[in-house]
Amino acid sequence: MKAWKIVAAGMALLLGAAAASKAEPAVDYPAAMVDLICDLKSYSAEKKPGFGLLGNGGAGLFLEMDGNTGENVGRLLQALDGIMTESIYFRWDVDKGRAEKTSKEDTKYFHQALAPALQAGMPVLSLDYVDSEDMAAKSYQLNEEKGYIPWASFRRDLDELPEEAPHRANNEDIRSLNQVKNYLVLLNPGNFASREAYLEALRGTDYDLLIVDLFYGEDSLTAEEVASLKQKNGGGARLVYAYMSVGEAETYRYYWRQEWQRQLPDWLDEANPDWQNNFKVKYWRREWKELLYGSGDSYLDKIMAAGFDGAFLDVIDAYYYFLSAK
Repeated sequence: MKAWKIVAAGMALLLGAAAASKAEPAVDYPAAMVDLICDLKSYSAEKKPGFGLLGNGGAGLFLEMDGNTGENVGRLLQALDGIMTESIYFRWDVDKGRAEKTSKEDTKYFHQALAPALQAGMPVLSLDYVDSEDMAAKSYQLNEEKGYIPWASFRRDLDELPEEAPHRANNEDIRSLNQVKNYLVLLNPGNFASREAYLEALRGTDYDLLIVDLFYGEDSLTAEEVASLKQKNGGGARLVYAYMSVGEAETYRYYWRQEWQRQLPDWLDEANPDWQNNFKVKYWRREWKELLYGSGDSYLDKIMAAGFDGAFLDVIDAYYYFLSAK
């Protein structure tokens, strides 16, 4: 996803990433990611019953391949309340600066990977990137034929409200992801003139599900502000989820420490070359888990305290990065 606040990482960070790359004990990378998601589910269920977890990426964790097991698939189906997959039918080519059809091979793989989720009754959200009305119409048609909940976005950066109305807008009360017919992902509010302008713009929409960042600038949204987003403009309750990366650490987040500018801790890995302010994280390590959940200052706890209905777990596919590096 990673569509916001790109800050060039300094040479010291890149050098630190190389120095921090140390031999790790044998890790079952798919199982470790499922373990983390299950931990997040158990913890949030105890702290805030009904709190949802929506995963992004990592559709391969629903398949018995690359070392993944049927047991992991079953556990993941129990832990997640929904899964999002990007570019099932249409993708954005960064080099060409335009949208294009996803390869037939990749589309087929996505269908195979998402089939267990659909069969289990899990809502599957599909996010395609398009640049024409015809492409958008085709995306909605193809996704709905497969039973996915679609959004065809004309903006790759996910930083503005779409000009078009939500697909299948309605005034029904939405209480669970299974009831969602449309959704919005808006992760970078920097284009809005003010905090209130940003919130007012979100309030004026009719999306069934809003997926937004916990923060506006350096301050997190308050419980009162989040509550004000839970009503669609045309009537009806909706869900509001907050973004949280589980597979990469981000240098602009409140948890980032100044001393890491000089030397990265050994539980951080290489910088993401596409998003230079993000570092791959050894997500099975205690240090990372303590940043994500378990205390009043941890990320998930902040999301729950702000009154969000759930968390949008990004970079679940981090497990594949480590598998590929073996």
